[in-house]
Amino acid sequence: AKGLEWKVVFVVWLADGRFPSHLSFSKPDEMEEERRLFYVAVTRAKDELYLAYPIIYSSYDGEVIMKTSRFLEELPSFSYDKWEVQNEIFGREKETEAML
Repeated sequence: AKGLEWKVVFVVWLADGRFPSHLSFSKPDEMEEERRLFYVAVTRAKDELYLAYPIIYSSYDGEVIMKTSRFLEELPSFSYDKWEVQNEIFGREKETEAML
């Protein structure tokens, strides 16, 4: 898909340990490859770019609070709008966040 652009691009699961993968944390070459993949993903957006990450991940072992991707933390704060979305799931409030 080299050079392809899309009107709208969604990049999801931007949580540290997922994107970038925890397998790349101790391998600088692999971390740079993950950073390159992130760059490629965000530069494919023509009109709108949505960057999303979970705040809480539910698994068979219980709920885990997720940390946002280090790649998101490297973005200058003036370059995006941050949304916080709240909805009610199973009788309790659950918060999610998204970035533009």
